[in-house]
Parts: sequence; C-alpha cells; structure tokens
Amino acid sequence: MKKRLGESRMTSGGKWTLVAIFAVLLIGTFLGGMNNQNRISDEAKKEVKAADEKKEDVEEKEPEIKSADLKASTSETIENNLKLYDKNIDKVVVKDKTLIVTYKDSAFWSDNSLIEEYAYDSINLIEDLYPNPNFDLFAFERPTVMTDDDGNENIDTVFKSFYTRDTLDQINLDNFTDMVLVDRERYFQKADGYWLHPGIFLNVDKKLREGIRSPINFDNMDEARYNMRNGETNDAIDQPESIKKEKPIVAEPVQEEATATYDTQTLLPSMYNISQMYDQLSFKIDDLNAMVGTEGDKVTAPLSSLLFTLKEMIDPINKEITTLKQTNVPDELDATTQRLAANQVEMNRIYERLQTQFYSIDMQDYSDAEKLASDIKQNFNAMNKLAQPDISAYTTFIMQYADEQDS
Repeated sequence: MKKRLGESRMTSGGKWTLVAIFAVLLIGTFLGGMNNQNRISDEAKKEVKAADEKKEDVEEKEPEIKSADLKASTSETIENNLKLYDKNIDKVVVKDKTLIVTYKDSAFWSDNSLIEEYAYDSINLIEDLYPNPNFDLFAFERPTVMTDDDGNENIDTVFKSFYTRDTLDQINLDNFTDMVLVDRERYFQKADGYWLHPGIFLNVDKKLREGIRSPINFDNMDEARYNMRNGETNDAIDQPESIKKEKPIVAEPVQEEATATYDTQTLLPSMYNISQMYDQLSFKIDDLNAMVGTEGDKVTAPLSSLLFTLKEMIDPINKEITTLKQTNVPDELDATTQRLAANQVEMNRIYERLQTQFYSIDMQDYSDAEKLASDIKQNFNAMNKLAQPDISAYTTFIMQYADEQDS
C-alpha cells in the first residue's frame, strides 16, 4: 500500500513525548486538587471558627434583665436595668416619679417606619414598666439625624410623648398593645401629650397623619415633668392645608357615565382575587399559630421553612393591590386600596419579626420560652387581624356591576 502524499506518521519518540506531557498534566491537576482541598478545608475551619466566635458574642450580649425584673427597679437602678433589657436605649433620666427614656439613633427605612417603631417600642416598654410603683409618668424621646436648609446634619429629638399612671389605669395594656401594633396612631391618640417634629410628621402617610392629628409645639411641653401647661392642647399648631379634611366631592347624577370610565376587566379580577387570597392567608396563619407552644423550657413551633408559605401568599396580594393602585377607580375603592396597602406594609414588618423569632428557635437562642411563644402568638394574631380587612367597598362594586350586567 502506498503512503498518501503529505501524510505524517507519529514515531515512537513522539508517542512517548505525549505520554510524558499527559503525565505532567495529570500530576499537576492532582496536586492542584489537593491544594484546593486544603484551601477549602482551611476556609471551612475559618468559617467554623467565625461561627463559634459569633455564637460567643451572641451569648455574651444576651440580656441580663427580664421584663419581670423591671417591676422592682428603683430610681437608682432603673437606667442600668433598662439598658441591659433593651440595647436600643441610650439614656434614662428620673425626676421625682417621672421616668424619661431616650432611644438611640438607629437606621430606619422611612419616616413611616421611624414613627411606627417609636410608637410600638414605647407601648411595649410601658407595658413592662407600668407594674413598677416607683414611677407615675413614663416619657419617651427619639433622636435621629436631621438635615437643615443649609445641608448640615445634626442629631435632633424628633419625637416626645408621655403617659401618666392615671391614664394607664383606664387602659387594658394587653389588648391596647395589640391595637397599637395594628394602628400606630392609637398610641398618640391615648397619650397624655406628644410632640412630633414637623419635618417627620408631614412626610408620613396621610392616614397616619390624620389619625395622629397635628403635633403640639415643642415649647408647650413642660420638660421638667412632661405635663401640658394650662390651656395647651395637642392642636396648638394649626394643621397644614395638606392635612385638613377635604370637602366631600358630590357625585355626578349620571352614574352610567362615571362607571363607564373604569377598567372593570382589570378591577373585578383583582378585587375578587384579593378577597380569596385574604381568606386563604387567614386560615394559614391560624394553622401555624395553633402549632406554637412550649414543652418545659423549649418552644414548640412549626418548621421555620413553613413561614415561606406565608410570604408566598402575602406577595400575590401585594401585586393585586399594586394593580388597583395603578388603575383608575372610584374614591371609595381607592380609600380601601390605600388602607390595604398600609396593612400590607405592617404585615411584612410582622413577617420579618416572625422570621427573627423562628431563627431564635432554630438556634435555641432564647432565655424565656413562655415569653417567646407568647410574642410569636401575638405577632400571628396581629397578622391575622390584618388578613381580615374591611373590603365591603370591593364587594359593593362587584355586586353593582353584576346588577348592571343583568339589567
């Protein structure tokens, strides 16, 4: 057989050269893999060490004071005890039987979240401090960074409020705390006095502003004992035009023309879906809540992964509400949609708290099982209230549309 023109032939020397190159590559890959394994092993050791150090830090930072210990605190010990009880407390001042608590400045998402956290944190502290007979007035201050007209930043007090024992004697704090969790304005409505920085107050949601009404003037509050001076009220400052209640709009007599402008093909499915989704969410919350309890010093609860089922039900409701907010709707539907949007914001905040609490259960990082289980149930109860909103305006609109179609 003749050899093809230009065809090369590999010699035995060439074969051995390829074998040698392959062997070198194989050895290099093997050694590289060993080095990589050693590197991964070292990184794993570092991660384990870091986790152990973090766990030690958490154990060291565990509060040394429980809510029950605050009942016996005196004017000399209350500041230290409160700082141990709540890491967000910066300063405590006692004047006679007046207790003034100042929070630390911390990051916040918005003016809404700032005022909402202030109200709920304060009512929770009041609930813990009220049984202590050494104090008859409970005041709270909250500072944060404010920027003036020249762009300069300063730490300023933006919220001040106080409750007297006489007022608290008339309140069922267990129920009232849950009410504040759902509607933050209730905290200010029942307070003996409060002041809100206008720069914050004017930027919160309209519903919250109108529920709180206008803030009092800083100078009208006697800081010596947090009592209102004679003749001063919470309406010392006129409400801005943007807050004053608008005159009712008189509907046009011909309803056919008004309804014809609405995109019912979008509105009706979204309103129906919201109704069904809330029902399903409420049932799911009840199921999870029923699984929370205690066994000895341990909290019994569903797997933390089951919380994701709540998130998977909350998010579609948010989507439908967004659809309604972006669609032209009658005023009564818009008011309902705005309330639902505010409810969803609160529901997401509660969900985040539940995540933290369930993480504590997973890590077995809690000191009081009864309190943790109780707090979880309170959060579930508050979330369930939000999952049962008044959507009668939606139902009425759907029924009216059905009647018009029949006619």
